[in-house]
Amino acid sequence: MYDAIIIGGGHNGLVTAAYLAKEGLRVAVFERRGIIGGAAATEELWPGIRVSTGSYVLSLLRRKIIEDLHLEKYGLKVYLKDPGLYVPFGNGKGISIWTDTRKTIKEIEKYSKNDARSYEKFAQLLDTFSSVADFFMLNRPPKFSEVEELFSFFKGLSIDEDKALSLARMFFQDGKSFLDEFFESEEVKAALIEDAVVGTYASPSTPGTAYVFLHHNIGEVNGIKGAWGYVEGGMGAVSKAIASAAKDMGVEVFTSSEVDEILTKKDSDGKERVVGVKLKNGKVVESRIVVSNVDPKTTFLKLARNSELDDYFLRRVDALKTTGVSFKINGYLEELPDFGKGKSLTDEHKASILIMPSIDYIENAYLDSKLFGYSKKPWLSINIPSTIDPTLAPQGKFVFNIFGQYLPYSPKLDDLRDKMTEIVLETVREYAPNFKPVKMEFLTPLDIERRFGMWGGNIFHLDMTPDQLYVFRPLLGYSDYRTPIRNLYLCGSGTHPGGGVTGAPGYNAAMEILRDLKNLTMT
Repeated sequence: MYDAIIIGGGHNGLVTAAYLAKEGLRVAVFERRGIIGGAAATEELWPGIRVSTGSYVLSLLRRKIIEDLHLEKYGLKVYLKDPGLYVPFGNGKGISIWTDTRKTIKEIEKYSKNDARSYEKFAQLLDTFSSVADFFMLNRPPKFSEVEELFSFFKGLSIDEDKALSLARMFFQDGKSFLDEFFESEEVKAALIEDAVVGTYASPSTPGTAYVFLHHNIGEVNGIKGAWGYVEGGMGAVSKAIASAAKDMGVEVFTSSEVDEILTKKDSDGKERVVGVKLKNGKVVESRIVVSNVDPKTTFLKLARNSELDDYFLRRVDALKTTGVSFKINGYLEELPDFGKGKSLTDEHKASILIMPSIDYIENAYLDSKLFGYSKKPWLSINIPSTIDPTLAPQGKFVFNIFGQYLPYSPKLDDLRDKMTEIVLETVREYAPNFKPVKMEFLTPLDIERRFGMWGGNIFHLDMTPDQLYVFRPLLGYSDYRTPIRNLYLCGSGTHPGGGVTGAPGYNAAMEILRDLKNLTMT
């Protein structure tokens, strides 16, 4: 019998496993796929071509987790992506966003002197939120009764009430109006808006998207706040490092071992208690604790299908917003795309190249998806990590990822894949006519669901809207990683603080489990 079983070998599940094993628990991880990592995985799709098939850039992984688990000792190496963003506007025009504020200001001056002056104030606001990020990220979400304590924390960081309220407002504000408060140039706003809508079935003018923007700007790479980077060896190297640390602490990791059911029994008071799991091959594995790293819908509607759960609870779970809208293209090129500065390697090729010339462009893409079930002109983020990381492809070949929206989840998406492939290629070639992949795969949200096991192909497990964040994530009353079933916990992106490769849900779940075990021992 194990002390704890983790369902799913994604990065959060591995983090939970490592922290529990660190405290002496006997822990096992059961992963459905033949490789670990969940959506943070590297796969060799073609000979010599290694691709981050799910997540593709790193920033949000908490520094505390990196240091606690000594991940750099286990091979984690991140290359700074600088410039972080490049937006081409055609005819050789474009704008780059750098980690150096002064360089970004010079870029912005090409479009608006006023915006150049506003950018520093804008960057300072992001820096303020970044300074409190770990408090929000590496703790269970604060309850309403703890608001006074929260303000005391802000005061200790010299954050006055006005700044605190400004940050609080962003939970309900839309991304467009947030940027409108700082900038007048459409080009500048276009360069910054992506973080407000990534992974979310929402337009820039949807309330709550300002928080999504904040969420994606509280990370760091190599000590540089707000920066993003490429992981050497692809995103699977993150999961591999965490797994190596966990294994050295005694964690047993089983791949190609799909969990079919969470097993429970009734206590004397009639409440369900977890007793282990049953694998797809019929094997029963007993454990005192089970931690689900899969999304809440899969956990309660599929894996716990034979447990007696309250009907109202199950209806609330079923009503959670989980419609995936993001698609992903993985492939490789033999010639770098020419966005107006030539085919030779330039700084722009190292950035995330955003095909989103204006906020209206994204709004129209969103409206199309509502009307037609797909965007006729999708927004795209193109990344070519092998321009920085030579381990991904042989010389002369360039691995690329394209992340795009909007393509809402539907059981019929297989019928749209060829059409969407053509649309994406035509869209890219409007800015880089020589963009000709040698090989590529197109993952619709349906494919993402199939490959990574995410309900509805939602890359965050649940939409990150105000009604599904903090004390409301995944459900009001269950934001502390516990569930209605005794000793069954959640640790995936469907819990606070949400999606992205942060490790925070995994860490927080482990801390709550250890707290429960300590209290049990004391009583």
